[in-house]
Amino acid sequence: MRTLTSLVLDWLRLVRSPQARPYLLITLFVDSALIFVFLVAIQSYLPEQHGGGAVLPGYALATYGAAKLAAQLFGGRLIDRVGGGVGLFVGLALIVLGQGALLAAALAPEAVLPAAAVYGLGSAVLWPAVYTLASTAFTPMERARLTSAMTLTTGFAVTLGLGLGLALPARFPYTAAMVVALAAVVLALLSAGAMRPVAGERAGWGQPHAASSLWDVTVSALSPQRLGFAVVMLLQSSAVGALIAVFRSYGRDLLGVSFRQELLLLAPAAVLGAGAVVVGGVLADRLGRAPLLASGFLTAGLAIWLLSTVTGAGAVIPLAATSGMGFGLAFPSVGAMSMDLSRAVGRGTLLAWFMTMEGLGHAAGPAVGAWVNGIADPAAVLQVGGTLFVIAAAAAVVLLIPSPLPSHRVVDDASRQEDRLLLGGVKEGSLGGAMLWKVGGLLGLAVAVLLGLAVYWAMAPSSQVYGSIATHGPRDEKLVALTFDDGPNDPWSLRIADVLDGYGVKATFFVVGKRADAHPEEVRALVEDGHLVGNHSYHHRKRDAILELNYGELGKAEESIAKAAGVCPALFRPPNGFHTPWQLHAVSSHQMRAVGWDVQPSDWERLPAAELVRRVVDSVHPGSIVLLHDGSDTQEGADRSATLEALPGIIEGLRAKGYRFVRVDELLSVPPYLPTCAGLEDGAT
Repeated sequence: MRTLTSLVLDWLRLVRSPQARPYLLITLFVDSALIFVFLVAIQSYLPEQHGGGAVLPGYALATYGAAKLAAQLFGGRLIDRVGGGVGLFVGLALIVLGQGALLAAALAPEAVLPAAAVYGLGSAVLWPAVYTLASTAFTPMERARLTSAMTLTTGFAVTLGLGLGLALPARFPYTAAMVVALAAVVLALLSAGAMRPVAGERAGWGQPHAASSLWDVTVSALSPQRLGFAVVMLLQSSAVGALIAVFRSYGRDLLGVSFRQELLLLAPAAVLGAGAVVVGGVLADRLGRAPLLASGFLTAGLAIWLLSTVTGAGAVIPLAATSGMGFGLAFPSVGAMSMDLSRAVGRGTLLAWFMTMEGLGHAAGPAVGAWVNGIADPAAVLQVGGTLFVIAAAAAVVLLIPSPLPSHRVVDDASRQEDRLLLGGVKEGSLGGAMLWKVGGLLGLAVAVLLGLAVYWAMAPSSQVYGSIATHGPRDEKLVALTFDDGPNDPWSLRIADVLDGYGVKATFFVVGKRADAHPEEVRALVEDGHLVGNHSYHHRKRDAILELNYGELGKAEESIAKAAGVCPALFRPPNGFHTPWQLHAVSSHQMRAVGWDVQPSDWERLPAAELVRRVVDSVHPGSIVLLHDGSDTQEGADRSATLEALPGIIEGLRAKGYRFVRVDELLSVPPYLPTCAGLEDGAT
C-alpha cells in the first residue's frame, strides 16, 4: 500500500506543477469542445432546429476525421518550419475558424461539412505541436506521467462534453451551443498564452530544431525502432477501434443484456483502467516504456481472448477489468515513447507520422470489426482485437533490443536517459550480451505466444480459427436446445429421457461410440423416442484429435451408432470441446456439422441441483445450446442424479421466460442424420 501511495504522490507532483497545467487545460478545453460540437450540437440541435437530415452529422464527423488524417503529416512539417509554439497557436486559430464557420450552418446546414474540414485541419496541427512542446518542456523521466494525466483529462473532457449535452434543455439554441464551444477554445488559447519557453526549449517553441530535408526525416522515420513503434501504434489503435465497433453488439448479441446492464458490467474495467493509467505513467518513467507496452498489451490481449469465451457476469467483470488494467498500464508509454523517438531531425513530422499511423488504425479498426461481426459474431471480433494486442506486445519487445549508436551521433546525458527508458534500463557496455539475451527472449515470447494461441484456439468452444463450430442458433427467437454428452450411461440416460418426455421436450444426446457398443438398446430407445443422437467420438480422448490426422474416431463412432440405432448422425461434438484443424476438416469433408455450446453449468462438478438450475436459467439467451451430461467420459454408471434433479427446474424456469425447447438440428436448420455412413467407417477423408 505504501508503494502504491508513493506512486500516486509521484504522479500528483507532476500533474499539479505549473509546467503541466497548460497542457492539461488545453486538452480539457479542446476535447470537451470537440465532443460537445460533434456528438451533441451537430447531432441534436442542428437537425432539430435547422434541418439537414439525419445523415449530415455522420458526414460531418467523417469529414473532420478525414481532414485531420490527411493533414497530419503536413501539420508536423509546418511545426518543423515554424516551431511548436507557433504551430500551437496556428492549430487553435484554425479550430476557432472552424467553429466560427459552424455558426453558418444555422443558415445553411450543408456549411457544416467545410467547417468540419477546417476544424480537422486545426487538430492536425494542434496535437503534434502540443507534443513537440512537451518533448522539450519535460524530461524523459516525466513524459509518461504527463501523457497519463492528459489521457485522464481527455476522459474527463468526454464526460464533461456529454454531460453538458444532458444538462442543457433539448431545445437549447444551436448558435448558443456553438458560442459555448467557441468559449472553451478561447480558454484553451488563453492557457496556451500562459506557456512560456524555458532555457533549452526555445528551439521547440518558436523556431525549428535544425534544418532538415524531407529525405532526412523520411530516413529517420523508417529506422527500425521508429518503424516498429509506428506498427505498434497502428496495431493498438486498430484493436481499440475494432472493439469499439462492436461495443453494443457484444452486450446485446453475445451477453444478451441491455445497454444499461452492459455499462454496469464494464464499469469496473473503466475504473481499474483509469487507475492503471496513473500507475502506468509512473512505472513507465521509472522502468522504461517497452516493458510496460509489452506487458500491458499482452495482459489486455489475453484477457480479451478469454472474454470471447464467456458470457456469465462472474467471468465477464474480472476479465474486462483485467483487460482495462492492461491497456491502462500500457497507454501512457504510447505518448511518452512518441516523444522519446522524435528527438531526431524533424521532431514535428515524426510526431505527426506516429499520430497518422494511430489515426489509420482508428479508421481501419472499426471497419474490420464491423466486417468480422457481419460474417461471424462479436466473439470473433474480440479474438481479432486480442490478437492485435498480442502482436503489438511482441512488436514492443522488438524495441527492447538495443543497437549500437551511430558513430556520427553526439550522445548527451538526456539522449542516454531516453535510450535507457526506451529499452527498459539497458546498461551501457553490455550491448552484445543484452542483444543475445533479448533476441532469445523475443523468440521465447514468440514461441510461447504461438503455443498459447494454438492451445487457446483448440480449447475455446467458440473459437472458429480451426474450422466452423456452431455454438448457438439465431438470436432473434426464444429457442433453446438441451444437449447431453458422454452417454449412454445406464440408468441415467433413460431416466433423463423420461423426465424430458414428461415435459414434452426433445433433446440432443451426443453419444460416445464405445458406450454405444456397451448399451446399443439405450441408443435405439433414444432415437425411437424422438430425441436426436449425435457423434461424440469413439473413445472420448483429446489426444486422438492431435495424433490422428484423418481422425478415424469419427467414422468408428458413426459405425457403432449406426449398428445400435440404424442412423448416421450429421452432428459431431468434439470431446471436451477440444478441436484441431484436421479433426474439423474430417467433419466438414463428410458434410457433418461440428457443434459446441454457449451455456455450460459445469454439472460434472457435483453441484447442488438448485445451483445448476440457477446457472442455466440465468445464462441462457435466445438460440442458446446448453451443455449437460448424462455420462462421464466412458465410465459405467457415473452418477448423474444432480443433473436429473435439476431438469424440472431448468425446463420450468426457461418456459417461464418464454423459451421453447428444440433439438439442435431444428435450432440450426440442418439435417439430423446423413443419408448413409458410406466412407466414414474406415475413417477415410
